[in-house]
Amino acid sequence: MGTIELANLNEQLSKLWDEKQGEKKVRASLFNLIIYAQKSDSPRDYEDLVRSVVSKFPCRIMLIIHEEKSSEAYLRTSVSSETLGEGENQAYCEIIRIEVAGDLVERVPFIAIAQLLPDLPVYLLWTQDPTSESTILPHLERYADRIIFDSESSDNLQSYSQAVLALFHRFKCAIGDLNWSAISGWRELLSATFDSQDSFQTLAESKIIRIHYNRVTGQSHRYTEIEAAYLQAWLASRLNWKFRMVGTHEGNIRITYQTPTREIVILLTPQESSELAAGSILSLEIESAHNKGHYDFKRHLETRQVSLQFSDKSRCDLPSCNHLSGLSEGQEIVEEIFQPSAGPHYREMLELLTQIPWTRE
Repeated sequence: MGTIELANLNEQLSKLWDEKQGEKKVRASLFNLIIYAQKSDSPRDYEDLVRSVVSKFPCRIMLIIHEEKSSEAYLRTSVSSETLGEGENQAYCEIIRIEVAGDLVERVPFIAIAQLLPDLPVYLLWTQDPTSESTILPHLERYADRIIFDSESSDNLQSYSQAVLALFHRFKCAIGDLNWSAISGWRELLSATFDSQDSFQTLAESKIIRIHYNRVTGQSHRYTEIEAAYLQAWLASRLNWKFRMVGTHEGNIRITYQTPTREIVILLTPQESSELAAGSILSLEIESAHNKGHYDFKRHLETRQVSLQFSDKSRCDLPSCNHLSGLSEGQEIVEEIFQPSAGPHYREMLELLTQIPWTRE
């Protein structure tokens, strides 16, 4: 059967309530947040994520840690809390932790569903390929108002994209994606930059696009090229470029697209910066055949400012400074909960990614 260490969750939650009342703290919950992660290879620090969410929006959190490759079966539950606010205006949020391995995973949905706060929205953060787990997700999805995926944990971006597209037809709730939200500022900046007929023509006649992204060695992130992969696929899908091939060249990921008149090469180039989160976009260069146009976007490492330098065969503009909209790195879950962004552009980006046999670092 394995090891079962089940706390009486209702009793523990009542005890926690009494304890916090004695400290003059009140329980606060705007929604339920369920986080599912694999113990063996979870790349993000979900404990920090919990604290980040709670510090801004109080909620009841259930953290499900699943160890698929364990040699023993176990099921353990525990209750803790996170305090927010200062002085006499302090509140607390409840955190229910469920750790599981082996065939005891079948019991997890019943534990989790029983602890959902009624009449409050349910948000589910799913950090694995949605087709790789068939025990917990099918039970929880029917209660979810929104399911947010984290493609960083997927071993194959092509199959991940195929899986999420298939789920659009099955899920009745909204769908979000942390890495799609992470590039929202860049998408809005590019949309604002290429908003005239002449500038759009420059983009459409691109020859080479270079996207530099932050690959920080020694961090727990497994696949740091995903934001760059999303950004290039979004661009290609908006411009109706046709995918031809993908490979590696001098340490870069080289993606080739085709238009009726020319070939476009996109290079995803890793760099290292300790100031920004792993995977962040550092810079973007666009070389175009249209009037020999050249756009150079460079992220300021200490802020969310981006400088833009444009030149072509007839002029060279002074650099301009632009601000990346959205929240800072690491706050994507907050954006996806309250400002969901996965619409038609997201689906079309995924459709393009399904065509690319992705090359991992």
